[in-house]
Amino acid sequence: FGSSHIGSSFRSRGCAGAALFPPSSTVREAMAAESKPARREISMAEVAKHNTEKDCWICVHGLVLELKDDFLSEHPGGPDVITCLAGKDATDDYEDIAHSDSAREWTSKFIIGYTDGADEEAKTKLIPKTSELKGKHGGGGMGPLLPAILVAALALVAYFVLQGRS
Repeated sequence: FGSSHIGSSFRSRGCAGAALFPPSSTVREAMAAESKPARREISMAEVAKHNTEKDCWICVHGLVLELKDDFLSEHPGGPDVITCLAGKDATDDYEDIAHSDSAREWTSKFIIGYTDGADEEAKTKLIPKTSELKGKHGGGGMGPLLPAILVAALALVAYFVLQGRS
């Protein structure tokens, strides 16, 4: 069985090679850039002007999204959860929901620009996948509390060890 036989077998079953090897983030960014007009730098003051259900822009991870009626009506959480954030940076709210990677890809289709002061990468990047976040968001909120819990646990252990020696 050569590799051409395996490939033809997958094709005959309706399987695409892309399903076996999903595109890397660089490839995804290039594909998104090809299908849309060039992004532009947008100030948060301009984003703030688009704060209604009929004219809804939000910022997520330094990217500006224009969310039209078709998106709002299809959003699983309903339009209200988004329109209450219209004209604002919604990154923390977006990550608190723990969106799936497919939802992140869907969101990336609505990028129209990037916030002022963003780096060169912002001109082509997409909403990061969960695996690309590296603990910056969506960590469950235990981060700052964990060291305090460890210190308290060690103090209790030390107390009981010292009490046992007395």
